[in-house]
Amino acid sequence: MPMEVFDDRVCALGEGPVYDDRTGRAYWVDVPGHRVLWRDLADGTRGEFATAADVSAAVPREKGGFVLLLPTGPTLVDPTGVVETTIAYEGAGAGTALRCNDAKADPVGRLWFGTMAYDERPGAASLYRLDPGATVPVPVCRDITVSNGLGWSADNTLMYYADTPTQRIDVFDYDLATGTASDRRSFVDVSPAHPDGLCTDAEGAVWVAFWGSGMVRRYLPDGRLEREVAVPTPYTTSCAFAGPDHDLLIITTAATRGAAGTPEAGLTYAYRPGDVVGRPVHRYAG
Repeated sequence: MPMEVFDDRVCALGEGPVYDDRTGRAYWVDVPGHRVLWRDLADGTRGEFATAADVSAAVPREKGGFVLLLPTGPTLVDPTGVVETTIAYEGAGAGTALRCNDAKADPVGRLWFGTMAYDERPGAASLYRLDPGATVPVPVCRDITVSNGLGWSADNTLMYYADTPTQRIDVFDYDLATGTASDRRSFVDVSPAHPDGLCTDAEGAVWVAFWGSGMVRRYLPDGRLEREVAVPTPYTTSCAFAGPDHDLLIITTAATRGAAGTPEAGLTYAYRPGDVVGRPVHRYAG
């Protein structure tokens, strides 16, 4: 199907789409709008709830509710939205003003999340892993600038990752038993484009949203560009498969910079590839 509008609520910075098959809803966030939005794929009903501060992701929890990625750290909320606890990372409240950015759970329920400085200061951020039940996130990579897309290969032996200003997608070897990510290396050089959020499909291909380029690209496991999907606004931010069959790609965008005020900017879009499907959501087990 052609690109279509999935939801017409304008997000200043839409991010972090995710589909939870338990509720039948697609969720995403408006970072500076301090809100989590949702739409039911079966009946089209929709809603949203407010957050206390900038929210960069809402990761479903195995026990219900979400992990909200707030500037102070991952914040666990129950299914009714009541805050259970906030888990501070080492940079929270430090001299450099940081906030959380993209986050996802791995296939066994560990939370991975990254940070960025509000002024996008080079090297100020990190990538962390939070094990279920832990109270201290483990820093895995330092000297990060804008921590973005995360995803795992179909066999769960690789983890994909983007630090946007590097203009490349990186890949780690991933040990699912221990949560160890090792041997970081370039998966594909995308310069001069800027990769943002990403997801993987059932065939192990990597779908990447490109900030400022108005596109989503699909890369095969060997790094070859397989297709490019145009989005009608430049600031595409992330993508995720949704629906009972995981056959609908939800794409978030931002109404910012040169796109501010244009009717297409900040909307959430949908694209059905027709020949590939995604994978079920991984939930945080804590």
